[in-house]
Amino acid sequence: MSTDQAKYNPFNRGPFPVGVLTQNFHDPKRDRTLPTEIWFPATDEFKNKDFDEATKDKYVMGDISSSQNAVRDADIREGFYPLIVFSHGHGAHRLLTSHLCTHLASHGYIVAAPDHLGNTYLDLLNYKEQFLNGTPPNLEELDKQIFVNRPSDIKFIIDCMTSDKIIIPLKMIDVNSIGVAGYSYGGWTALMVASTDTRISAVLPIASIGGNSPDLKEPNPFSQFLNLNWKHNVATLYLAAQNDTIVDVRSIYDLFKRTLEPKSMVVLNHADHLHFCKEAESTHNLIQQQPELFFGDSPLTKLIKEKMLPFDKLCSAEEGHAFIQGLGLAHMDAHLKKNSNALEIFSGDIFDFMAENNVDVLHVKL
Repeated sequence: MSTDQAKYNPFNRGPFPVGVLTQNFHDPKRDRTLPTEIWFPATDEFKNKDFDEATKDKYVMGDISSSQNAVRDADIREGFYPLIVFSHGHGAHRLLTSHLCTHLASHGYIVAAPDHLGNTYLDLLNYKEQFLNGTPPNLEELDKQIFVNRPSDIKFIIDCMTSDKIIIPLKMIDVNSIGVAGYSYGGWTALMVASTDTRISAVLPIASIGGNSPDLKEPNPFSQFLNLNWKHNVATLYLAAQNDTIVDVRSIYDLFKRTLEPKSMVVLNHADHLHFCKEAESTHNLIQQQPELFFGDSPLTKLIKEKMLPFDKLCSAEEGHAFIQGLGLAHMDAHLKKNSNALEIFSGDIFDFMAENNVDVLHVKL
């Protein structure tokens, strides 16, 4: 490792305090309004306030109360920043991985994450209530709508964030440096968008669905609709969990093999699917104890009940967070900011680099 690279540490919080705002974007073509969280570098007067319990943002999402390391409606710092759009997982919400989004913003990115309406945590609670009231929704039709809406949501948010529709001045956004990221169902969503949208230079699928595993007995529609023979250059970093109960890690190997260069894949050892959520342990425990809330009466619910390990048998939440924050930032720095030190991480021995930062990984190479 060079001296310059040793000074570059994507695990550390960035030099800027982080601000956050929420903006609703209405798509008249689909008559669909998407609440969207937007994180950005804030001015120096907000330094340390994004970590202070008295001033950092608090939020409520259904029966979930939490906070994030950002100051609500802070002043944006003058600058010119790359854009990253993030897609949440099934039955989640736009704030579920705010630890990653605020980390990116602290290093000089503008990050936007919409709620995929119809597929959020609040929607799942509503569907559960409908079942209890004897008026169950048509889940097959809902699944079809979600499948179609998700990629369209992300493309629409990119359109909005690169237009005069946003609160943040457009002159501060580098419309020629755009990345997309996503977690679980959001990973597939990000890949779908990157496959057709030539504005995108880097994609970060985290524990992504959409690959084929050896145990699959029926055609996988997520895989069938995903074309990875892209006609434009997109750098891809797959992040995965070794003990993922929800997404077979072998299916992510399949995605990786089918993806064109430049690409990398790194697996976090002794981690399950929920290690990448902000509230990793509580989310893991919720799904372990009530998988039917998220996946209904499905084979996946049965698998979770049989095979998902208790959280204390796996790696820590802190290690899961460091994994996606450090590598996610380095990937975007390498390909959106052309940072040579970040590029060197992926061409070198990631295992040693991560071990120096107390994160146990497997670097996948073909």
